Amino acid sequence: MPSRTFWLISASGLAPFFVCLAIAYGTPDVSALHDAAVKTFLVYAALTLSFLGGARWGAELARSPDAPKLRRMVAAAMPTVVGLAALLPQTPLQAALGLLILSGGIQLAWDVAASRSGLLPPWNARVRTVMTIAGTLCSLALWPTIA
Repeated sequence: MPSRTFWLISASGLAPFFVCLAIAYGTPDVSALHDAAVKTFLVYAALTLSFLGGARWGAELARSPDAPKLRRMVAAAMPTVVGLAALLPQTPLQAALGLLILSGGIQLAWDVAASRSGLLPPWNARVRTVMTIAGTLCSLALWPTIA
């Protein structure tokens, strides 16, 4: 099981979400600061998703450095592609946020399954579940500010 320090570092990753939410709720919907907070939230969510994919890429290389499974490597690269799609200028904000929430859920399911099968440490499922729930709640809290 990870240490308190690990949990603190993981939880600190939620800080940008909280700051963006505070700004989004504390400024008028038509202000440049509100717009910047919403876009920063989305960028950070996409970066977080990409980070999770990168972690899976690294886990697969560590598991089998000489013969990683191609399907796992491709799947590990997909969160970055999805994050990019969410950030395209033509993607509506609600669609972007929905895509990021859905992708986060898919990534969580994959990580939990991998923890249960021994591809990732057993404690990873708990950490990922807690962090994904928190990130999803932040995302759902942002939704009314872009509706």
